[in-house]
Amino acid sequence: MKQTFWAKIAFKNILENKKFHLANLIVSVFTITSFYLFAFTATNKGLAVVKGYDSVRFILLVACVFLAIISFAFKIYTNRLLLKRRNKELGLYAAWGLEPKNINSILFFETLYMFAVYSAIGIVLGVFLQKYIYKVLFSLMHCDLKYSGEFSATNIYVSLIVFAVMDIIILFKNMISTNKKKIIALLKEEDAVEPVKKLRLTDVLKGILGVALIVGAYIYINRVDDFINSIRTLVLAIAVLFVGSFLAISSFVVMIELALKKNQSLYYKNTFFTTLAKLVSRTKNNALSLSVINILFTCVIVGASSTIALYLGTENQASKAYKTDGEINVTTEEAVPAVIDAIREAAKETGLEVEEIRYAKRYAFQTTFDESTGEFSNEHVTGRNLPDIIEMLTLADFNENENMSLSLNDGEVLFISDEEIPVESLEGVNIYGNKFKVAQILRGPIFTDIDNIQYAYKFHVIVKDEATLVNIRESLVAQGNTREFNNTVMYNVSGSKDEESRFDVALSDKLKNFGTVDYMDSNATQRQTRYARNAIFLFLGAFLSIIFIMYMIFIMYYKQIEEALDDIGNVAIMKKIGMYKTEIKKCIFAENSLLFFLPVVLAFCHVAACFNVMKGVMKLFMLTDMDFIRLCVILFCVAIFVVYMLMYYGAYRVYSGIVLKED
Repeated sequence: MKQTFWAKIAFKNILENKKFHLANLIVSVFTITSFYLFAFTATNKGLAVVKGYDSVRFILLVACVFLAIISFAFKIYTNRLLLKRRNKELGLYAAWGLEPKNINSILFFETLYMFAVYSAIGIVLGVFLQKYIYKVLFSLMHCDLKYSGEFSATNIYVSLIVFAVMDIIILFKNMISTNKKKIIALLKEEDAVEPVKKLRLTDVLKGILGVALIVGAYIYINRVDDFINSIRTLVLAIAVLFVGSFLAISSFVVMIELALKKNQSLYYKNTFFTTLAKLVSRTKNNALSLSVINILFTCVIVGASSTIALYLGTENQASKAYKTDGEINVTTEEAVPAVIDAIREAAKETGLEVEEIRYAKRYAFQTTFDESTGEFSNEHVTGRNLPDIIEMLTLADFNENENMSLSLNDGEVLFISDEEIPVESLEGVNIYGNKFKVAQILRGPIFTDIDNIQYAYKFHVIVKDEATLVNIRESLVAQGNTREFNNTVMYNVSGSKDEESRFDVALSDKLKNFGTVDYMDSNATQRQTRYARNAIFLFLGAFLSIIFIMYMIFIMYYKQIEEALDDIGNVAIMKKIGMYKTEIKKCIFAENSLLFFLPVVLAFCHVAACFNVMKGVMKLFMLTDMDFIRLCVILFCVAIFVVYMLMYYGAYRVYSGIVLKED
């Protein structure tokens, strides 16, 4: 037969099964739209004006890859759900004499139609929204808008190719799977769900293992004390929680439901009789779908609440970037007066007053620190992923910059440790053979220790005078350490945030001609950089959360339709044996409530257990207000629960409308 015939059959199949394809189509449209917008934003020339452009662009490109991987994973999963429902239909095609190549043609045209529709709508929607999304993004970044609206076909081609490859892989998988199965297997596979009358020993062991994995993940993530490892730990924990949730739902929860069936006073009631009778097998057979909803719900809460807290806390982060308004590092002490003059000139040009200018000589380099002995060296590695950095300065500079009046005797130092490192009992330090008595242990941070992220454990040693500092450096030079002194100029100016930003630009322009300036940074620069970075995170978090929510809607919607079609006969029997419509509705509501709120309860438990790691991740970006983070998480949990309630009610209405034939 001609291919046009199979093309017509495929088109008719999609129309007749629109209830199953509609939700998948909507999710696919939004996903390819999001991918295109990520790619467009990453490659748009207007983004080059943003502070930290390279890192922002890198984050967006990584997000494109991540979104593609996530989309492919869920396409495979949702295809599995759809194909399961269609096995009987494909089996009938084979029984009617259609050859595998004819069935493959139908599958091919169905895939082609779906791809053509969702990709066309998605790309057109993305092109239409790109300007408005860009404006919103730049507004969140708090920077000047320089939108480049020139058409770029590359992003469209890349989006189409990525999603076409996904669909082709899934199409070949479906063809191979369908062709390998015999006709009778296809006809019976849809009805292969068997009632669960009792649990086997292996089911009990799986349930226990699932609970053990969940509890073990909770314990593990709450023992993390390394910020860099926090993100990796969170990803690993979510993977373990997914496996544990699946095993627990498919086995341990079913054990509880079977136990409830043994309670005759509860079991032999109209509402609970039909509910518990079906719920045992339904929970076990839907364990994978419920586990996916559970993890999606967890990821939405963790990801969205974290990015919202991070963005709303930007001002808090920027205000803590530096204790002064900014600092400039100069390679030679002789160049310091010229830098100070540049600060005063830039302030005069922008109409600001210089409140104060400070200077300090510091000696810093990467090292390893053994907190048990107080020894700094290159030999004793502590096994941390974060490097150790020692910074030394004189007591006079420390007192002046910290407004203190401490004193030291010969051979004594003040020691300031990173707050994560326990050194309360430290009596002395050994700096590459230079031994000192610790007169007092202080807690930091001092000066400009707060950066974009905590990239190292930092230790400060305050020595008595400059001669001691010079002697230490000469000792280290003899050992091969050629690190020079850092001459740091810190300043405070009076003015609004906008005025400080203009001053920052003017000063930066002046310092470009100074070959002795290592770097310049300020709170104004940090504010712009952090707003840009956090806005990107919020942008990505919002889109990914919406995609995850749409996948949850798809799963709930599809499972309700699937189960409603299976239950039409059961509900008809319930009517014949005398159950009223209101009683049937109660049964439906009880069954669906227990089934679909189980993953939500587990998700809230997961979020509570992950909160310690979330705090660690937030500390990476210098958001240290734990009460604020906790409030953001709680409020978002309430908001997403309301959204889930609406999703559930919609799915419940779909189910009731099918089994009770309601409008």
